[in-house]
Amino acid sequence: MKFSKTNGFTLIECLVALFIVAVVLASASRAIGVIISDVHDSFVREVAIWLAENEYNQFYIDRRYPEIGKNTKQITLAGIDFNVNEEVLQTPNPYFRRIEIMIYEKSTPDHMIYKTVNFIAQY
Repeated sequence: MKFSKTNGFTLIECLVALFIVAVVLASASRAIGVIISDVHDSFVREVAIWLAENEYNQFYIDRRYPEIGKNTKQITLAGIDFNVNEEVLQTPNPYFRRIEIMIYEKSTPDHMIYKTVNFIAQY
């Protein structure tokens, strides 16, 4: 029996092409997953920055000179639960106080998302 040569792809060539397509699609889905995760992390960081600025500006709104010490709060902003640690420290000048505000996501309390150090004057 004699086989004639036909134009087309063999089964092996089709399987190799299918394998290459599968690898490309798997890598693309992994890359998309990483991008989505990065977008969420960026959003959480941005909300943490807003929260820290709000907490600092609250001292000006209340027109109060903060007492030295630590304060911890739990605040929800943009649907995200945060732990906020405020620490007020003495400075060499008695008319100024140093305020450190540290923001942690409640689901990961060991990971600080944002920290800001500010100063506030008594007068």
